[in-house]
Amino acid sequence: MTPQALPTQIMTSPQILIAEDEKHTRLALHLVLRQAGFSVILATNGRDAYEKIRQQPASRPISLIITDFKMPELDGLGLIDKLQGAGIPIPIMVITGYGDKELLRQLHKRGCASYIDKPFIPAEVLSRIASALPQAQAVV
Repeated sequence: MTPQALPTQIMTSPQILIAEDEKHTRLALHLVLRQAGFSVILATNGRDAYEKIRQQPASRPISLIITDFKMPELDGLGLIDKLQGAGIPIPIMVITGYGDKELLRQLHKRGCASYIDKPFIPAEVLSRIASALPQAQAVV
C-alpha cells in the first residue's frame, strides 16, 4: 500500500474507540478490529476515553465505543453517564467479566447498544459491531 492510499482507507473505515484497562484484552480487541478493517483508538480507562472523544475532530467522528465495565478512574457506566450528560450520542458496547442481571438492566436503561462477556469470541464481537453501527458504516 502506498502512503497516499493509507489516508483514504483510514478516512473511509468506521472509527472505534476501545476503553479497556487490561492490556491483553485491549490489544486483542485492537487486533480483531484492525483485521476487520476498522480504524481504532485505544484508551486505558473511562477518563482517558472521554478526553480522546472530546479531542476527536468533527471531521473524523468516532462511530462506536467498546468499553470495559470495571476500570480505574472512570468505569464504563461512568463513561456512559458522562457522554450522555455532555450530549455526545455515540453507540456504546460494554465488555465485562462481571455481567449480571442488574448490570444488564443498568446498561439497557442507559441505551447501551450491546453487551459482550469476557473472554470474548472475535466473531461475536464483529457480529455485534455490525448490528450496532449504522448500515452505511458496517464493514464486517
